Amino acid sequence: MANSSSNKPADQAINEITTYEKQALGQRFPVTNTYQLIQQTKHKFGKNFALAQLYTAEKDEMPQYLTFDQFTRKTRQMAGLLKKLGVKRNDAVTILLPTLMENHIAFWGSQAVAIANPINHFLDADLICDIMNEVNSKILITLAPKDSLNLSKKASEIIAKVPGLTHVLLTTDRADKTVDIQEFKNLCLDPLNMGSEIQILDFSQALEEQADTSLPEEMPINSTDTAIYFHTGGTTGKPKIAMLSHASVSFVAQVYADFNHHHGPSASLNALPLFHVFGTIAASLAVFLQGRCVVMMTPTGFRNPNVVKNWWHFVEYFKVAWFATVPTIMNALLEIPVGNHNIDCLKYVNSGSAPLSVNLKNTFARKFNVTVVSGYGMTESSCLISRCLYGYDTPADTVGLRIPYTRLITAKIIGNTIESICEPGEPGVVLVKGPNIFKGYLNPAENKKAWTDTDWFNTGDIGILDKDQYLQLTGRAKDLIIRGGHNIDPQGIEIPLEKHPAVSQAIAVGQPDAHAGEIPIVYVCLKAGHCATEDELLTYCRQHISESAAVPKRVILLDKMPLTAVGKISKPVLRNQATEYAVNHVLETAGIHAKALSAENNPQKGQVVHISLSSKKLKDPAQKLLTGFPVIIEFDS
Repeated sequence: MANSSSNKPADQAINEITTYEKQALGQRFPVTNTYQLIQQTKHKFGKNFALAQLYTAEKDEMPQYLTFDQFTRKTRQMAGLLKKLGVKRNDAVTILLPTLMENHIAFWGSQAVAIANPINHFLDADLICDIMNEVNSKILITLAPKDSLNLSKKASEIIAKVPGLTHVLLTTDRADKTVDIQEFKNLCLDPLNMGSEIQILDFSQALEEQADTSLPEEMPINSTDTAIYFHTGGTTGKPKIAMLSHASVSFVAQVYADFNHHHGPSASLNALPLFHVFGTIAASLAVFLQGRCVVMMTPTGFRNPNVVKNWWHFVEYFKVAWFATVPTIMNALLEIPVGNHNIDCLKYVNSGSAPLSVNLKNTFARKFNVTVVSGYGMTESSCLISRCLYGYDTPADTVGLRIPYTRLITAKIIGNTIESICEPGEPGVVLVKGPNIFKGYLNPAENKKAWTDTDWFNTGDIGILDKDQYLQLTGRAKDLIIRGGHNIDPQGIEIPLEKHPAVSQAIAVGQPDAHAGEIPIVYVCLKAGHCATEDELLTYCRQHISESAAVPKRVILLDKMPLTAVGKISKPVLRNQATEYAVNHVLETAGIHAKALSAENNPQKGQVVHISLSSKKLKDPAQKLLTGFPVIIEFDS
């Protein structure tokens, strides 16, 4: 990719993509499995540091390190250990761990002989069990008792409800890796009256006792083999299981490494969760392939307040030239003074996982004198679909160009069929195909709506391709606010409102309404040290939002936005709050008091409101009042 001190015109960037593609994919990237990619780093970078672990992110903490020699040896031992435990190629190894070195060892080592299944450890135990049973997990790797996340407390429920489990491997989220296996058995097995049905092992001890051997010849890796089971979603309802192949993960990691070769040998801070595609592929594997050190920013990542508070200290300490993050963290870092820290080493920041506003991008770039590069991808694309190309003037409101060897279009679709391909500047559904796209969902029924015209993956996003093939995302089909049949793009509310000098973040959602179906409302966070009332912001909206139907009916001030475990703003939580307010307002206005009222997004039913009334006599009048609401009302008996 280009490496130039002066930027080239935006319209020339696509030529670099097409030139790059003149070398056949198989010739450019002959390695098509993650195990071989990891093992190659030993020969290229052996004594260099591959991983650094921080446990507290206090300024005086000394990190623990693994060299590439040590890291690759441990992944080989991991593969051998799993084989000894009876794991087969299509078996799942569930990794229920925070951001630790052991997570990387388990994640990449298990792909050599089985399928890695990282799970969001913040999910409820029932959801974790659902995922493990769907993938038919054989091995669970998690934390021993006394861990800071209380994962061991979930273990007994998991063991009781996942009958396919044969082994549990335990580690800790502390520098001291001492594991008390008997304590775990007392806590998790004895209450279940389980004897030797499940074997409990000390992760570190079992690994060190395992011989350091190459991948067994009888367990070859085919490029089409599933490498990872990633779950998608999970904040509401049962997550879908996406199957990522060795070929797709290897391809994206190598392309991403090529995109970022100009960063040099500096370390990269990674506080992103390792149960998410961005944290593992873009911010880890691609970094390993460049021979750079991935710094694990405490077990809980950005949830640890020290991480953001001391971020600039560690940028200086590790001489970081580049790091990957998400918009919500960029917004938080704006409030952290650099102070006396010298961060001249920092040149680039990559934002992913969620849309990045032009205002935030430009403000961050100016304040810290860095180049902010955004991209676009999802779990189903093995992390990457498009990216801004280094060395070119990229239109600020876009997420760049398609990555090499892929195709990207926007189209009008009916059902699962393309009605027409959009012209430049015309909005449509973003469709993509290429070696980055996953194999499909584990449940065949969930694949029916995933593909358009058989082989185009339907992202569900709405976007515009300009004449130079830059992609601008304008919304997500499911995020559209439909007011009386009028489709409202939330960004048409959020972008103008975020230009208000006091506004840090604005998130618009649809609030259920008996007459219009939905009405737009907006949740707002203010910048530190700024003041504005809800009425003032409503007046501002009326003055600056040109589409009258899009002017929000309510502005709600929040101290902070609800986030998912990967740092994205959780719109389902906001929609639930909006639904609860709307329903409760109608009841209270009519003099009907609900003892309890809660909303949820049920994946089978849609938006559901649960209501408990003070008297059964109130049920009929309440039902009549709520008849027009576009939600399912369920009264507690």
